[in-house]
Amino acid sequence: MAIPRELERVLKEAKGLTQDSREVREGFIFFAIRGTRVDGHAFVSDALERGALYAAVEEGYAGEGLPKERLIRVSDTRAALGESAHLFFGKPSEKLRVVGVTGTNGKTTVTYIIESVLRTAGVACGVMGTINYRAGNEVFGEGRTTPDPLTWHSTLNEMLQKGVRTVVAEVSSHALDQKRVWGTEFHGVIFTNLTQDHLDYHKTMDEYFRAKARLFTDYRWQIAVINTDDEWGRKLSGFVERAVRVGSHGEVRVEGFETGFSGSRIRMLWRDQVIEFESSLVGDFQRTNIALSVAYCLESGIEPGHIGEGLRTVHVPGRFEIIRSPGGFLVVIDYAHTPDAIDNVLRTIRKLSKNRVITVFGAGGDRDRGKRPLMGRIAGRWSDLVILTSDNPRSEDPDQIIEDISEGLNSSVPVVKEPDRRKAIEKALEIASSGDIVAILGKGHEEYQEVGGIKYPFSDRQVVEELL
Repeated sequence: MAIPRELERVLKEAKGLTQDSREVREGFIFFAIRGTRVDGHAFVSDALERGALYAAVEEGYAGEGLPKERLIRVSDTRAALGESAHLFFGKPSEKLRVVGVTGTNGKTTVTYIIESVLRTAGVACGVMGTINYRAGNEVFGEGRTTPDPLTWHSTLNEMLQKGVRTVVAEVSSHALDQKRVWGTEFHGVIFTNLTQDHLDYHKTMDEYFRAKARLFTDYRWQIAVINTDDEWGRKLSGFVERAVRVGSHGEVRVEGFETGFSGSRIRMLWRDQVIEFESSLVGDFQRTNIALSVAYCLESGIEPGHIGEGLRTVHVPGRFEIIRSPGGFLVVIDYAHTPDAIDNVLRTIRKLSKNRVITVFGAGGDRDRGKRPLMGRIAGRWSDLVILTSDNPRSEDPDQIIEDISEGLNSSVPVVKEPDRRKAIEKALEIASSGDIVAILGKGHEEYQEVGGIKYPFSDRQVVEELL
């Protein structure tokens, strides 16, 4: 989207941009965004009184009583903000290689694999996603999986100034729907999969898919990699030209895959060339994450030797993290919080377990309620004992969330209900014996628990280590 010449001109004299009238300072440009709960047009007057040079508003906004010469009308203020941020911060994505990864599951792991490979190849790399926004050991911020447009473009610029040359980023469906990365030029775009999640926002799977597909249809990119073993990936590849298909009938195919607690081994066919790699990652579900990452790296010219070393040394916080207990049982901590992710993790654990599988999990409050019984049914399928507890209940009643999950559980599977997550973990560790695997799912890397709008310090890993 090309912004009006008037807006492009005033960007050169602006001291800052914002979509929050409370952040306006002298010389700023305010963008009135129509949000899901609040319409920024209601705060245009306040922004101008605080010293905003101009306010970007959507066509049709009356602006009665306001100085017309300070209103810049655009067709879409979200897109205008993204494009303006891109220009204001010096078009950083055009000077970097930005790789956008979208899909329901696997985004974080794919970004970490690519980062590990590029670091091995001597490429300065930044990562933006669910865990944080960082380059090497320097953290630039954290929060949403994909930040607002100003944070997005300013962080890209900051990383560029620090010497970063490639940024690998998770791009959520919310971000694509809300144009948070608008104005970005991508080097690579990757689609992992699509399974039920976020239907409280998108309403239907088709709408959810359309949001994800925008990364491939609404932005410029050089390399597109799509998982075509996923039904939605096949649909996407049908209208995305030049995409590299990773799947049983794609340009990149997995010919063999083995996994165990010591890691995984993968054999791939890439453009008629057979390549084998070993990885520190554990789980059958890592097959696709590794294949997609390797496909992008090969297509972008990275040598197989660097890819192999990156795969051997990659570590993803909160993703199938294994803790060995003095009692001879294992604890697996994972971020899995969707039906498909829980199925993937527990299926692998069941396959590797010598004895019982004890699963501790809950579901997030104020989020897609429809997936809760599905999560319960899947946990019951692969577990010998299920302990239902709280995840991030937010404003909801934890007991009600547990009951929602219970609706999907098979009556033949023993169930313990303990809303206090620490007590639930403690109970699982007390029950576990040699050869068992305790799966603690849902929070992974998170170091907080959100209850009633307040975030309290809480880490699954720290709790397990303290109790053991």
